[in-house]
Amino acid sequence: MELTLFVDHQCNLRCTYCYTGRKFNRKMSRDVLDKALRLALTSPDPHLDIAFFGGEPLLHFDLIREADEIVTRAISGSAHPPTLRWLLNTNATLLTDEILDWSMPPRVVNVFVSMDGPPDVHDRCRLDAAGKGSYDRVFEGISKLRARGLPFRVLAVVGTNSAGDVGRILAELLGLGAEQVHLSPNYRDGWDQPAIERLRNGLQTATEHWMAEFRAGRTCPVEPLHTKILTHLKGGLPCPSRCLLGGRELTVVPSGNIYPCAQMVGEDQHEELVIGHVDRGLDRGRIAQLSELKDRVEGTCAPCALRNRCQSHCGCRHIALSGKLGQSSAVLCEIEAAMIEAADRVATLLHNEQCPAFIDLYYRRPWVMASGGQLTALRRSRDA
Repeated sequence: MELTLFVDHQCNLRCTYCYTGRKFNRKMSRDVLDKALRLALTSPDPHLDIAFFGGEPLLHFDLIREADEIVTRAISGSAHPPTLRWLLNTNATLLTDEILDWSMPPRVVNVFVSMDGPPDVHDRCRLDAAGKGSYDRVFEGISKLRARGLPFRVLAVVGTNSAGDVGRILAELLGLGAEQVHLSPNYRDGWDQPAIERLRNGLQTATEHWMAEFRAGRTCPVEPLHTKILTHLKGGLPCPSRCLLGGRELTVVPSGNIYPCAQMVGEDQHEELVIGHVDRGLDRGRIAQLSELKDRVEGTCAPCALRNRCQSHCGCRHIALSGKLGQSSAVLCEIEAAMIEAADRVATLLHNEQCPAFIDLYYRRPWVMASGGQLTALRRSRDA
């Protein structure tokens, strides 16, 4: 079970592409926090992830501490308490010694840091309220994590203005010492054919950097290329729980509304995407309705040879591209195809070389996508 707590709509940065909308103060109350956590704790899942999102969640470290205390009290004395993992989605500019102390073992904390690449790329869009770039402050935050030996992952948003820079972006991020790198396309951007071609060219360079890592004996998974390789090896698409629209992943916002995914929240004005409230629980009828809408895309995608390796079934992408569940676009097809081509280029070359680090990562490990999860050929099971 993963519960994402959208603790505030406020942020100390003003990234130009932010999909959560305008920044305003709406801090989650302790009442909503408590009810959200107790709802998550009713899940029979033996594993519980609690993620903090926003806005910038580190504006309210007091809520993070309070969530920790609530969960600790709730599971104390339980014969079978869930295993706990805490996820921080942050721009890393507000990391303090207090936060770093809290993040140290034995507490299990995964930190996801947003960084878009080298300074000239990062500072195009990731600005503060005064319009100044934030690269230096983000890098300082990452340096603090490294100094403490805390694992972290880095996420770069790739838009039309940075598509051709993907090679430089990945080279920068691979040098940070992250345990995983995510290249996340901005589907809300105005992608056209020239932008797609820039992305393909950028991925060509990016794959060279990733292969160099493997050849040097370093295994840092790069998403979505990593998952695309797994789809080939495992014969189907690993099923992200959020795409079940109310399955193992829920997002609670300060108003108490429950959404299927943090990327669907925006300014919390999408009543049609709300699947419940902390005072009333989940609305199973609404979840079924949204799932039926989302699955309309399956008819469109059925003839495609890449169907089982593509994420066109993901509801948040539908919203980003068309504003409606179950409606995709050629943009997603082109971007997904470019990612699959890049992943297959890496896999073919390194497999033919019998690169030790590549073979060890993909052929000698029993891959699962998350604790308690499994790789599921989701679409094929539906077709059966």
